[in-house]
Amino acid sequence: MGTLVLDIETASPFEEPPESSNETQYYELFAVSLAYAEELSDTPETEVIFRRGGWDETYTIDLYDRLFEWCAPRSVDRLLTYNGTWFDGVHLLNWAETLDADSDNKYRTGIENLFENHIDIALAAADEYAEELWEDQQILPDWKAYDLTNIDNDSVWYDDYDFPETYLSEIEGSAVQGKHIGQVLGERYVDNVTAGIESTSVHRELTRLLTDYCLSDVADLIELYTSLGGPELDDTYRRRADAIS
Repeated sequence: MGTLVLDIETASPFEEPPESSNETQYYELFAVSLAYAEELSDTPETEVIFRRGGWDETYTIDLYDRLFEWCAPRSVDRLLTYNGTWFDGVHLLNWAETLDADSDNKYRTGIENLFENHIDIALAAADEYAEELWEDQQILPDWKAYDLTNIDNDSVWYDDYDFPETYLSEIEGSAVQGKHIGQVLGERYVDNVTAGIESTSVHRELTRLLTDYCLSDVADLIELYTSLGGPELDDTYRRRADAIS
């Protein structure tokens, strides 16, 4: 029974989203991280699909096409996400609907098919470790879930990469966070691509950092799923497309 893991990274190049907002209008698709294992005990194969141009629909379509192309030859019986019910699924479905309105494509149907047997591991972790949730939290950060299950999911540290001194001066913190991609790194990557400077050492280093971070979001999720109960979770935490909002 093949298991696919999916995680998206977004950027907000036009308008910073209000705090706690999850409205798709504020987000653009920047990257899709994928992992796949035929058996839960197998070492997953992984891939990161980055945006290959600017923020117009052409390059969003390209990302969807490459996502479906990567999945097509694999037997996907189960999809795992971490908080895909609230974030990844919502935006993938909304962007797809917009793309379908402007073409004869059926991207939303493709996403609905991927989410037909979608298991949200964040919901399972929140129930298993409910006592760890803060008063205003509905899910645990993924790093906390990994920590509680004794899974070594490495953080990605800026000091491990070679950038000019002021290149990332807008970023606070020593470890890469998803919000850094949304606020700075995603837009910077796309700016480099549209400027045609992908061959520079700085862009190659940025790509290496982003790849390492994106892979850290998917590489260990099958292990987390197994640690929390594996297939026994499926009926309780299955969230198909019609349950995502």
